[in-house]
Amino acid sequence: MENGRILGIAYNVIPVKNVKKSAEWFVRHFGFNTRNDRGNYISLFRDNRPIIDLIESDNDTRAVFEVNGRSRWVITFFTDDIESLHMRLSSDGVTTRQISNEGIYGKFFVFEDLDGNLFDVWEHKDCELLF
Repeated sequence: MENGRILGIAYNVIPVKNVKKSAEWFVRHFGFNTRNDRGNYISLFRDNRPIIDLIESDNDTRAVFEVNGRSRWVITFFTDDIESLHMRLSSDGVTTRQISNEGIYGKFFVFEDLDGNLFDVWEHKDCELLF
């Protein structure tokens, strides 16, 4: 193998209004741990693996974009039990969309964080995701 290749995505940066409040929300709902608290910038990890960095934005920018008038997400998380996760988030008051079963492509649902950032969740039994 050749050196100097892209090996994957290390983490994603998400704009938020209040980094402390957002970090607490992600820790409460997903069990992430915080690192690198730099005041207006906090890293969220799963064990020793970086997941996302939250940064306070100077304006009302969100991590969403539109396609054909419909808001879309920029990050897809994966899970081993989409029904349980969806039920837990919904019962905790997190804004979620219905689970969509797309056959060979897996199951998906979208949720919204405190700032209106959209995230997708994916479950696929035939795809290997090792980190």
